[in-house]
Amino acid sequence: MASHISNETSFDQLLDDLADGFGREERFQANKAGAKKFAQIMKPKVPYRFNLRKGETAHLRDSLINVEHANGSVDVGFTKKSMKGYVARIINDGWIPKPPGGRAKQSNYDPVAGKHFWEATQREAKGEVGKAVADSLKATMDKKVHSQ
Repeated sequence: MASHISNETSFDQLLDDLADGFGREERFQANKAGAKKFAQIMKPKVPYRFNLRKGETAHLRDSLINVEHANGSVDVGFTKKSMKGYVARIINDGWIPKPPGGRAKQSNYDPVAGKHFWEATQREAKGEVGKAVADSLKATMDKKVHSQ
């Protein structure tokens, strides 16, 4: 059994670097990888209309964005422009049509079922998003270990 550690200084430095954990940029890169994977899985599930309505500049499917936060987290959502987030929520959740004027308490129209593409994506992406984040964090750890 060896009683002396060769390269003790570099070993101590490596332990200090690992103990520092992940900084904001490393967390951001990992979360960005997870968000990218989530958006990649969701995009084909978002309903797509071939004809844009008057005044529209982008399809709902093309309006997916990543929002980066100061703490290193990343959210996936739809742009506010042209109320895409509002439209996506209605299409995802479904709605109860109102008669013209919208004042009647009862509607003769059947409720429109939601597409539930967000929930389907969450179920499908759970493991894949976690793997993308873990792979990014592992690459960061490997870089810290091998830089010593």
